Amino acid sequence: VAEVREELDSYQITRAYRTLGDFVSEELSNWYVRRSRPRFWGNTDGSDARAAFRTLWEALRTVCLLAAPATPFAADWIHRGLTGGSAHLESLPEADADRIDRALEEEMEAVRVMVSLGRAAREEVKIRVRQPLKRLFAVVPGDLEIRLEILSLLRDELNVKEVDFLASAEGLVTLVAKPNYKALGPRFQKHTELAAGSIRSLSPAALEAYRSGEQVSVEVAGRTVYLEAGDLEVTEESKGELVVRSEGGYTAALDPVLDDALRAEGRARELVNRIQRLRKEGGLEITDRIRLAIFGPDEIRSAADDYRDFICGETLSVQLAIGSAEGDMEGYDAASKVQIGDLHAVIALNREVEVDRSGVPASPGHGDAGTPG
Repeated sequence: VAEVREELDSYQITRAYRTLGDFVSEELSNWYVRRSRPRFWGNTDGSDARAAFRTLWEALRTVCLLAAPATPFAADWIHRGLTGGSAHLESLPEADADRIDRALEEEMEAVRVMVSLGRAAREEVKIRVRQPLKRLFAVVPGDLEIRLEILSLLRDELNVKEVDFLASAEGLVTLVAKPNYKALGPRFQKHTELAAGSIRSLSPAALEAYRSGEQVSVEVAGRTVYLEAGDLEVTEESKGELVVRSEGGYTAALDPVLDDALRAEGRARELVNRIQRLRKEGGLEITDRIRLAIFGPDEIRSAADDYRDFICGETLSVQLAIGSAEGDMEGYDAASKVQIGDLHAVIALNREVEVDRSGVPASPGHGDAGTPG
């Protein structure tokens, strides 16, 4: 609200509504709504669900009021759906500084930056987010402390079991100097290679100082020369098997090593993804219960059995059959051959027909008989 009003007061219409658009797409939709799905759907805590919906209602209503001058019809239509009244009969919202929790904003921003860095690290080693990993080492600028409730978002978003915060990135990365011969050649001419060698031998402390803009010198042919901007590039190389990404004082170091337990959980999550796709392709409603069968090699069967409750809970399965080969497929409405990593499997499902108290199968869409019990 404060940012949009400031831009509008300065007659910066484009900047005002880019700010609002970014908020809707990135912060409201891609972060709050996506992260709050479990609160909106299937939440056993009624007060928490109401709080989540109330927050969303307030955000949407405020967006409509801010957008009304630029998109009068769409904003008014949504506002009427939310409140029953016209957005154009309301005042433009005022920013309320007392409602802003600066500490919470900083913690959440840190988590979102770490999520971005962690996903980039995953992409480098080509490990999908559905595959859980053991540990993430994290470095944040300053003395910022992240609460456990918010830290759980980071673990969930990156699908890691543990997050260890470190005071600095020292020990995670090594600074490496890459001489820039195009800049060094005209200055050092026949001594260019000597200068490059001296640059490569700079200590990590000297490289950090150079990267921070401080003066750093090298010895070339018996004389001391101060390095200039562009004489070298300072890069970071991760130590061991860690995959490291850094940005603006933040560092995320991901441990990509997989053990058997992590692989099994990853296969279970991939199975859930394929089952959900099959549900959608089969035209099932989001509330429909199903009977499910999974056929495949030992690794697939073991993962399905170990994570039976997880798979059934995520896919609304009331029954799960596991086999090494395709069994009796009669009674299953849909089946699909899927690939989980380098393994092949078959999944099959059908809608579980609900039976009312009289023993008559329910018929969705035909009066009271179609109402879920």
